[in-house]
Amino acid sequence: MKYLNFIALLFVLGCNPIPKKDAHPDVPVLTELLKDTSKFRKVTDMKDVSELVFLSDDRILVKPDNSNLPFKIIDVDKNVIFQHVYNWDLPFYVDKQSNLYFNGKKFYHPDYKKQEDFKTVVFADSLSKKSEELKHLNDSLRFKAVDKYEVELLKPYGLKPCEYTIVNTASCNVFTIKNGALIVRQTELFKSELNKPKFDISKFDDDVLTGWKNGRLPSPDYLAYYELNKQKFKCDDMTLPRTLTLKNKTYLYAPILGLYQILF
Repeated sequence: MKYLNFIALLFVLGCNPIPKKDAHPDVPVLTELLKDTSKFRKVTDMKDVSELVFLSDDRILVKPDNSNLPFKIIDVDKNVIFQHVYNWDLPFYVDKQSNLYFNGKKFYHPDYKKQEDFKTVVFADSLSKKSEELKHLNDSLRFKAVDKYEVELLKPYGLKPCEYTIVNTASCNVFTIKNGALIVRQTELFKSELNKPKFDISKFDDDVLTGWKNGRLPSPDYLAYYELNKQKFKCDDMTLPRTLTLKNKTYLYAPILGLYQILF
């Protein structure tokens, strides 16, 4: 095995040259530039945050990275509109109208004060529960009974059992509202139907390999060089900064850094 790793390393090194120096040492690093309050206004960073979801009215759903913390809906001025702790073992769904479905309820946009119980069906949970109820049967009879139950469970929603789920993951996955219920047939229990357009920032030079990260196989470290409104900056190539428009103003967003209003 160690020889395979060595061969892989030689291949990687053959395809990628020896690391070079920063091609633009005078250009500021993005993380430092974001501290300049004359150029950027922080809306939120990513501390204790796993994801930002941009809603249809340009407010932001801030999803935590810890099940003990509440998610929040804030506006671009950082005012908290709504917050709630939700059960991570149950689905969380955001529809195209920015209504929220979690903890077995539907919360109505825009202020989320109106709520109602909403049927939620997670097929994997239902099948596991049924299998547990039939554990007194031998494996053959239990599997046959569970298969029959699955057919009946899926029928009201126009679905059929999905074979070879590892191969057909995309076609087997279901996470939607159908027949007055939130139905889920996939492992991931969080989904948003909203996808706010984000735009790439132009680069003024090619990325530069500056080093290698250690691991089972070494991975390259690249610096990327961007220019935004005549302001140049650099960052790790995996930072992936982009811009988006909220309330007719332009913001910089990077999944690992957060959301910042551009002031220049």
